Amino acid sequence: MKWQLKFQSILKFKLWKDWKFYHFTKNLSDNYRRQERIEEKSKPPWDIMFFGTDEFSLKSLTALHREQQRSGLVGRLDVVSIPSKKTVFAVRQYCQKEGLPIQDWPVVVPHGIYDVGVVASFGRLIPAAVIQAFPLGILNIHGSLLPRWRGAGPVVHAVLNNDSKTGITIMKIEPHRFDVGKMVSKVEVPISWDTRSGALSKYLADVGAQEMIAVLQNLTVKLRDAIPQTEDGVTKAPKISEASSKIDWNCCTCHKIQSMYRAFDDYFPLWTLWHGAPVKLRDMVMHKEWSHHHFSEMQVEEQITEGEAQGSECIKENAIENCEKSATDYDFAGDQNDIRKNCTVSRKNHPPGRVIFNKKMKVVSVLCRDGWVSFKSVIIKGRKPMSALDFYNGFITKIPKDQHKFD
Repeated sequence: MKWQLKFQSILKFKLWKDWKFYHFTKNLSDNYRRQERIEEKSKPPWDIMFFGTDEFSLKSLTALHREQQRSGLVGRLDVVSIPSKKTVFAVRQYCQKEGLPIQDWPVVVPHGIYDVGVVASFGRLIPAAVIQAFPLGILNIHGSLLPRWRGAGPVVHAVLNNDSKTGITIMKIEPHRFDVGKMVSKVEVPISWDTRSGALSKYLADVGAQEMIAVLQNLTVKLRDAIPQTEDGVTKAPKISEASSKIDWNCCTCHKIQSMYRAFDDYFPLWTLWHGAPVKLRDMVMHKEWSHHHFSEMQVEEQITEGEAQGSECIKENAIENCEKSATDYDFAGDQNDIRKNCTVSRKNHPPGRVIFNKKMKVVSVLCRDGWVSFKSVIIKGRKPMSALDFYNGFITKIPKDQHKFD
């Protein structure tokens, strides 16, 4: 019995040594092949594996595919995307149409096949084992000027916070954390006061695709000159949800609501409650004076403090209701200055969420923390989109005036 136990112990030890030796030699072999490929491939064509999903990703994929077909900058081009039962992502549709090889995530990437990986709007943390399979690493096309707005929603958060500029950063992927790698290239893009995140995202997708091609044209030099990110100025851009776009009329200012509209409307439209029923507010009437160029939350605090009795500057500039006479009775032939001479709106007289209809402008206007914001159309849950006039005729006029209020 003792000799059997001793034999088993010896056998286990031998198997363990063989296993260790196998992995040691395999790692040496992988590292040798990786170094050999780096030395061989110091110039195009680059063999690339692309990781992507949505429309933002698609711009970069189509640019790479075009270069593969025309210029010789790209050699092999394989694609990885995320499987989904609910929808077929834009990248997958393109691959199916164009006959590009595509694999489902997660993947095992063999060493010595590809030179570099390219990631755009992929949304998955790529493990070290996959990164190490690419001799030149993996490059990510990120929609912000890092280290500002690390995370899944950089464009939305840039607009929400009224940034005057954003851009594209091409950076090296690192394991374990998102958006912390060395920066290979940056392109700055200005943000106009009325830019919405959907349009900005499309534009950045084009900029990112062009910049990635420029990086690949001089890849070894760009990688050599890559700059580490600093921890100064780091901000986070977490993924947004429908809950992010709900308006709190007591807390939100005109400035804040316009920022939310510009940031969220293309993905999760602003919404509130009309006597318990969810209502989406669309087609906001925007004002330049509420933008980052002319307005700040500090100014709001000053206005509310100094002008409590007669209403804030935002209220005075946008008041459309007389305290004794409904706004729907006005002939809005004059401008807002004429109305302001006859009407003083105080937060004491009207609670936040108060709703009125402007016949001249054909908008629904709502009182928020420091003034009125207006929308041209609404969508009540379970119903088709309707104009502000239809909402007024079908809903506002059907209840007493003191109940004309969003929850």
